[in-house]
Amino acid sequence: MGMIKLPKKSVDFFNDNYLNIFESGNLAEGDWIKQVAHWSCNYTGSKHALAVNSNGAGMFALLRIWKQYKNKKRIFLQSNTMYGVRTIAISSGLELCGYVDCSLDYLMPTYEQVETFISYLDKPSECVFLLTHIGGWVNPDIEQIAKLCKDKGVALLEDCAHSLGSTLNEKHTGTFGDAGVYSLYATKTVPVGEGGIIVTKDKELYQMVEKFIMYDRFDQKLDIGVNLRMSEINALLTYAVIQETESIIKNKYKIAKEYIKACNENNWKYIDPISKNQRSNFYKFILLSDSKDPKKMFSQIKSRTSPVYDYALGRDPFQIVERHICLPIWYQLEDKIVKRVVLELTNSSQNLIL
Repeated sequence: MGMIKLPKKSVDFFNDNYLNIFESGNLAEGDWIKQVAHWSCNYTGSKHALAVNSNGAGMFALLRIWKQYKNKKRIFLQSNTMYGVRTIAISSGLELCGYVDCSLDYLMPTYEQVETFISYLDKPSECVFLLTHIGGWVNPDIEQIAKLCKDKGVALLEDCAHSLGSTLNEKHTGTFGDAGVYSLYATKTVPVGEGGIIVTKDKELYQMVEKFIMYDRFDQKLDIGVNLRMSEINALLTYAVIQETESIIKNKYKIAKEYIKACNENNWKYIDPISKNQRSNFYKFILLSDSKDPKKMFSQIKSRTSPVYDYALGRDPFQIVERHICLPIWYQLEDKIVKRVVLELTNSSQNLIL
């Protein structure tokens, strides 16, 4: 329905600087990867940051270190998350011990759902909870969930693949738990093609991950490690794009304003981007349905993107898979597509039970 675009400033910045990399011959571990980390700390308020070659690579590194050096043995996920999160969790060597149910309002687990799950765990201090912020929203209960995990000795890893630039109470995702990892994949709100950014307040964890992602070939203190670094060319493009994060999000809010107006006028239920002290980055614009037949209700909307997920890893008691769809909201989305979506929302039944 549209093509992923980069800000012109980002393209110009990349073009102005990439030849310097070739001329220097420094294609890895140079200044640009350091600039990405420096920007990430300044932007998110995190104490430490590292650029890696993908979100999955960053999560794998953290999980593997927790298993090897922090006596973590098991991991649990939320049911509404990407299948790749499951494969990463298992690949780390941790035992997957279950999934936390998710609720419809934000497609994420509530504090009560997490508390209930943890209450059934044997030795929660041996566990990691890999929580995913969904669709560009911060889990509204993340502060309570983070405190609960800390009190129970559960390591909390935030999967921030959808949420670079998203905040709750002006605090960025990735900074509530022990660590977080953003994604810069081509379809994300801030798209680079590939790449990830680890953030953490834990200096020791940061130093261990820093060694792990280059197989600790210098200090030779770790027994484990792989090459998960970001190249200098990728780091330059990443830095060029992430500098425009706020302008990208601003453009998405301009599109969302049109959708929100049409939704309010035509009784469509959507996840509010700014309620409960949220600031969504609008990775997705999500419509919700409490209808007895959501498929029939949503059939009126033809202009849509893929759902957040069209499957659940665990139970789906609130039928999240069937009860949400996503409207197109890419950066610099063509006006004709925006107008078509608004028309479809406007032409929908005025008496829908949502």
